[in-house]
Amino acid sequence: MRRPRPNAIGASSGRTAGLAVALAVILAAPRTATPQTEPELVDRVVAIVGDTAVLQSELQEHLFRIQAQGGRLPTDRDGMRTLARQVLQQKINEVLIVLSARAQGVTITESEVNAVVDERLATVKRQFPTEIAFQQALAQAGMTSAEFRLQLADQSRAELMTQRYLGQSVSELQPVPVTEEEVRERFEAQRGSLGPKPATISLLQIIFTPSATIDAELTAKTKTEQVLSRARSGEDFGELAREYSEDAGTKANGGELGWLRKGQLLPEFEQALFEMTPGEITGPVETAVGYHIIKLDRVRGAERLGSHILIRPDITQEDVSQLEQLADSVAVALRRGADLDSLVLMYHDKNEQEALTRFAQDRLPPEYRTALQSAKPGDVVGPFEVPAPGLPFGKTAVVKVVAISPGGDWTFDDVRDQFYRQVQEDKMLEQVIDKLRASTYIESREDTVDEMADALVKQLSSVLQ
Repeated sequence: MRRPRPNAIGASSGRTAGLAVALAVILAAPRTATPQTEPELVDRVVAIVGDTAVLQSELQEHLFRIQAQGGRLPTDRDGMRTLARQVLQQKINEVLIVLSARAQGVTITESEVNAVVDERLATVKRQFPTEIAFQQALAQAGMTSAEFRLQLADQSRAELMTQRYLGQSVSELQPVPVTEEEVRERFEAQRGSLGPKPATISLLQIIFTPSATIDAELTAKTKTEQVLSRARSGEDFGELAREYSEDAGTKANGGELGWLRKGQLLPEFEQALFEMTPGEITGPVETAVGYHIIKLDRVRGAERLGSHILIRPDITQEDVSQLEQLADSVAVALRRGADLDSLVLMYHDKNEQEALTRFAQDRLPPEYRTALQSAKPGDVVGPFEVPAPGLPFGKTAVVKVVAISPGGDWTFDDVRDQFYRQVQEDKMLEQVIDKLRASTYIESREDTVDEMADALVKQLSSVLQ
């Protein structure tokens, strides 16, 4: 439900990542050239923010992005001038934020930038039928692949820096009051863009996960300790992983996990990894999927480069069958009126979500959609099997349907809380921007912007004729 935020891009170059959108439409756009009698727009400074210039070409790129993304540019002079001045103020805000973020020492790692660039580059390339077509579009724009990637990197770095800086700045402010009228006004303004409300379902569930016997656990732990001893004695960690690890995703690569940040890992694994020093090997670390031997290779800021060997306790078909029988007994008990909360405490896998509230029915996993397709509020459904990524077996679910809401139009009550938070956040962001504007030299050259707008109107008119 969030309102789209303006993109923050660097202010030091006339050719920024607006080309990402422009490139995507170059080949599809009509090859209608501007008449030779029409003079080209000359790049000029339209604003000074601190010691940084905002260029006319940056405003033009923003306007072209609006058009490339399906928006309509005004064809009258007053409309284009108004839009261009709004874009100018937005660009000034973006530059203010980036400059302040740099001054406050906000940093973004290259791996974060590269991840965003890779995703955006792939998105742009998908707009072209072939790699050759993409390269042709780059050539028409006067850029090489390396230059285009560099522009994307500059934009992505600035955007990430902006997000981080604003997040930190807003978190330091006291929440501002928001009136019901402001929330309703925002809802009415965005009602048309919300799209249809999907059908939703609310449910409570108990997820049963097969567990190994005590003997199987002891056997796996003993094996883990033996492999750990060999790793600590100097044997090649990668070779040991290829021989003993039961993690199919990393086994062939010698257990390599790549660069990791907090929040990506199982809690026990994460705690161990982020307490280690480079070169250290630790274990056994027990998680929901088994026993791990962990090696920390390198540290880079908030990231860790590590490897692991996973050894799982053996779970037999008999273990799985006994769990299915237990799940069936719990389902029967629920249908007879047993207290669900008590059964959750006794049997629910704490690593799984217990409740789904107003979850879009068309986003349910296939197993849930099949099991719940004819369910009604109050029904107890299951047991049925659900996949367990990373485990050699599935899990079993028993679900109680709490409520089902049909699709239709969004009402104010449906989204009030989301719009309340949105309005409050926007007001707090305005406080941050106002403070930056009050403490920074800003010179706006609106006459130059008006001249640019008039020239764009003439160009659009000549193309439409």
